[in-house]
Amino acid sequence: MLENSRLLTVSELTEHISRAIQGDPQLIDVTVAGELSNFVHHSSGHMYFTLKDKNCSIKGVMFQTWNRRLPFVPENGQHVYLRGDVVVYKKGGNYQLNVYAMEPAGQGALALAFAQLKERLAAEGLFAPERKRPLPAYPRRIGLVTSPQAAALQDFLVTASQQGWPVTFELAPAIVQGEKGAAAVAAALEFLYSRQLDVIVITRGGGSLEELWVFNEELVARTVAASPVPVVSAVGHETDFTICDFVADARAATPTAAARLVIPDGRRLAAEVDRQRRRLVAAVANLAGSRRSKLDYLASRPILSRPLQILLQPRQSLDLGAYRLKTAFTRLLEQRRHGLEGTAARLADLNPISVLGRGYSVLRDEKGIIKNISQLMPGKLVSIQMQDGQAQARIVAVGGDGDGTKI
Repeated sequence: MLENSRLLTVSELTEHISRAIQGDPQLIDVTVAGELSNFVHHSSGHMYFTLKDKNCSIKGVMFQTWNRRLPFVPENGQHVYLRGDVVVYKKGGNYQLNVYAMEPAGQGALALAFAQLKERLAAEGLFAPERKRPLPAYPRRIGLVTSPQAAALQDFLVTASQQGWPVTFELAPAIVQGEKGAAAVAAALEFLYSRQLDVIVITRGGGSLEELWVFNEELVARTVAASPVPVVSAVGHETDFTICDFVADARAATPTAAARLVIPDGRRLAAEVDRQRRRLVAAVANLAGSRRSKLDYLASRPILSRPLQILLQPRQSLDLGAYRLKTAFTRLLEQRRHGLEGTAARLADLNPISVLGRGYSVLRDEKGIIKNISQLMPGKLVSIQMQDGQAQARIVAVGGDGDGTKI
């Protein structure tokens, strides 16, 4: 009977398997290569996934204590190296890999994290050229974020003093390397944002990717993007690029280059101001000379040297015009008078009274003026109009044919 054989409960068997697996030194602190699948970043902060190759798979977990230090975001299909212990998950009755380190295969974890963050922030528009603000041409107050002990700070200040431009600096000390660096740099920036500055420079010397990693942190990138004034990133050497460089309004290859970028060359500006001053003086002198020559010319003109001429000539012209007008008017009146006299003479010649004065008379009857002999007959009473009066007559006889024959 089976009950007479050695009996184990499920818990006892699982515990035995667990001790056997976890007691095997080859299953402790192992490094396993494979492809991530079924990846879940749980709300608890823990990461659950399956690691597989062509033939097999094993479940894995990376607790928050370990994964919060990951510089990159694991993704399905990613080939990785995992370091951890093989353990038995007793409740599920299966073995799994408890992971405390993860690296992407084929490239370093930091390089992958850099590429991932750069891609994500670029998609959000944080690197867009239209976000870049011009640096102030003549700054008066400059904020500095760096380590007070850094050689970069001395390089910057020495070069700034050589520029010969009056400017004041406000240093916000920060840790620029290590796990606390990102928070320190962000805090320093936040402090400077309230200090009424013209521009802010973030700087440190060169180093490895790990040493410069503070400036590849998302916290630093977003804090720089929120700056109310232009920010210059001068991190590392000329060949070093950080996320901070892409977000900032301008990048300088070195701290020395940053000083020359934000601070104008005072000596060159002074020389330029002097040159422009001399040009202005010469231009004003030339203009004044030109105006003086023009005034002298105008003053020498007769109209200004003998100002009465300006009145006498128009007066003479007015007199001449009046004379010509009077002469023309007199001539016109004379012409009109002669015309009227001729018309009056012609009218006088045509006046019947004038004709009567020459011995003629007008003969009338009751019907009017008698113009021909046929209007008369013997015994007809007629009226005779003469120059000085009228007379009544009676026709005695009628004769003649109009040729003057006497009756």
